[in-house]
Amino acid sequence: MRLLSTIPTLFGLSILIFYTTTFFPPHMRAALLVSPFNMRGNWGAIIADPVPAIIEKYGLNDPWPIQYTRWLEVVLQGNLGWSYLYNIPVTEIILQSFPATLELVIYAAPIILIGGHKLGVYSAKRAISRASSEDPADFAVRSMTTIGYSIPSFCLGLLLLLIVFVGFGWVWIERLGAAADYFVHSPQWTYYTGLYTIDALLNGEHWIFFDALKRLLLPVITLTTQNLAIIVRITRSSMMGELVKPYVLTARAKGLDERAVINHPIRNSLASVLTVSGILFAGMLTGLIVTEYIFSIKGVGYLVVIAANKLDYPLLVGLSLVFCVIFMGVNLVVDIAYAYIDPRVKP
Repeated sequence: MRLLSTIPTLFGLSILIFYTTTFFPPHMRAALLVSPFNMRGNWGAIIADPVPAIIEKYGLNDPWPIQYTRWLEVVLQGNLGWSYLYNIPVTEIILQSFPATLELVIYAAPIILIGGHKLGVYSAKRAISRASSEDPADFAVRSMTTIGYSIPSFCLGLLLLLIVFVGFGWVWIERLGAAADYFVHSPQWTYYTGLYTIDALLNGEHWIFFDALKRLLLPVITLTTQNLAIIVRITRSSMMGELVKPYVLTARAKGLDERAVINHPIRNSLASVLTVSGILFAGMLTGLIVTEYIFSIKGVGYLVVIAANKLDYPLLVGLSLVFCVIFMGVNLVVDIAYAYIDPRVKP
């Protein structure tokens, strides 16, 4: 049922996205269907031949429902249009940029989701165990998460760059250093996943692995600081609500082992944590705009900034569609996980 409801939702979102394109002139919408000659950044060339013929051929002056049907057929074939800025298909540039974002998420997400949940559960248990007085460990966790949540990502990222560059003289921006970047673009390098840390190990080039890994350190810290604080606070609040319920008090009164007592409230508290985790994870996959731009990591978040600045309209439309698919896919996985955590919820 969840999967069936996802399809009309995506259909509705695609209509909304395409409808916004109808406010642009036909010669701009032409790049959603074909790749006109010399369209990269040269707006004067767009209105020259053969664009008028393209407008006529693809009916770009037709009513928008007819244009939408024609465009949807193209999209379902995997064609998201042509990028003015990069002068290549939108699908290709997104596929080239996504591994950079995915690599950052792979290293940050486990710390945020698993570490945040563990720390939130620990904080809640310490708070409940000393209900009559302030627990130092719980106070420390709450203080750190408050500070972490309050620091803007751009401020923390720039501060880390300043410390590393001024204090140590290290230039840790972009995904690789000059020597490693030269090597990965040489014939000696084989692309497997587009993730440099993984591809470096598969190519047997451990020096590139460490070069890529150290350059992930600052963006991962920037990304996890605020998001980890969110998961910790949500987990702590949900867990404390469960720990004071009658079934927990009854289990303790029966003399059950504390580990067995805690397992049930942990599982019951996962519902709200899972919701927030799904939103954060989908948000990370759809581009970490601030983090990627500060550290020059050319992922999909960086791509959004460049496309918006350069008015690469087909690229923005393609990114919007991909982001909708990612969010709906993550929400579908979260709904399925709900059914596993709570059998009363229908998948």
